[in-house]
Amino acid sequence: MKYEFDFKSGEVVLNDFDFDSSIPYIEQRLSFKEDILQVRYHQEKYVIDLGWYPEFNFIRGGFKLMVVEVQDGEWHKLYVRETTSIEEIVEYVYEAIAFVESIND
Repeated sequence: MKYEFDFKSGEVVLNDFDFDSSIPYIEQRLSFKEDILQVRYHQEKYVIDLGWYPEFNFIRGGFKLMVVEVQDGEWHKLYVRETTSIEEIVEYVYEAIAFVESIND
């Protein structure tokens, strides 16, 4: 199954989320990279960032999803989720979108 996200008010900077849960991981190995998804919110004050670490290592690696607040060029983590499951990371992306959309700035 392919996934598409509704990022609401977010500005998509990068969206290379091309995973398909019906295809074996080995056939998608080039998609397991550090830079998968980045979406900015509230005039770039908050960022949703998703990557796979270590890059291209689908056997030992995992997804890392963060919502960060950007202050003076520094990233301050507000929300972090990690998993190796495509289905779980999809759920976490939707949670992150709801989280950042709920911030009243």
